Amino acid sequence: MNKYTVVAAHGLIEKDGKFLVLHRAKTDGYMAGFWDIPGGTIEFGEDIKMALAREIKEETGLEVEIGKILSAYGYQSGEDRHQFQLTYECKYLSGEIELEVESHDEFLWVTISEMKNLKKIAFLDDLYKNLL
Repeated sequence: MNKYTVVAAHGLIEKDGKFLVLHRAKTDGYMAGFWDIPGGTIEFGEDIKMALAREIKEETGLEVEIGKILSAYGYQSGEDRHQFQLTYECKYLSGEIELEVESHDEFLWVTISEMKNLKKIAFLDDLYKNLL
């Protein structure tokens, strides 16, 4: 069994005092039905912020300004995969949301307090607790 590490970057996108959350599609193979934020896996040799901008554009169609890192969350997935989720502060610049429907089927702009009651993916739940 080969053991490996995966690093992903995600953006907490702010627009007019609210933050974008995405609902994982029921047909998605990973954490279907949970709320998430845009982002994804960094490809080998790819710059972290460039990867994040690419993932946000692919998943939402939005252009953002990427700011400082807000959190790093790590966990082991199975016996062979170690995953790290890096979350960056992002400011909405332009664009209309066009979801990548294979991955996400709904979106909301919420305040931090409204995020509390959402069924959140683990790293987003951890981020929420750190933002309080």
